[in-house]
Amino acid sequence: MAGGELEDKTMSTASVNFSTGLSNAWSEVATFIPKFIVFLIILIVGYFIARALEKIVSRLLTRVGFDQLAERGGIKTALAHSKYDASGILAKIVYYAIMLFVLDVAFGVFGSNPISGFLHGVIAYLPLLFIAIVIIVITAAIRPALAANQGGAGRRRVLARGGAGLDQRRVPPWAGVTRP
Repeated sequence: MAGGELEDKTMSTASVNFSTGLSNAWSEVATFIPKFIVFLIILIVGYFIARALEKIVSRLLTRVGFDQLAERGGIKTALAHSKYDASGILAKIVYYAIMLFVLDVAFGVFGSNPISGFLHGVIAYLPLLFIAIVIIVITAAIRPALAANQGGAGRRRVLARGGAGLDQRRVPPWAGVTRP
């Protein structure tokens, strides 16, 4: 009888552990499914918002004349083999920036995770990229006007001074440069 009782206790302990594990697994699934549904809803809504804002930014930049400014600066030749124009590229950057925010919020539903840290780093970089493209387009647009205004005189002056590029007559005395 003692052997039979030992087998019954061992069997009941194993069945309790198995049922506890199964119960925990179902509990995890039951908490994951609502989080996953919220994740999908955030992605879908965010996708439509990002697409709408992409179109708005593209139309706004086209209406302001951003593409003509880029063409005047010579960026059109760089984008000749691309399917995008200058405003389209900035609109895509806005779209992807918004999608990264959406992904960050969506993954936040699952709690703290390493993907959110990565997304924060990429999101922090995007405004710099947007501003860099705007600066490139603006400088490319004003370059021809500056070149026409200079008429090559600036280059001749530098070469006449031996290429030094430093007019020592205009250096203030506090700069520490000796006068000729």
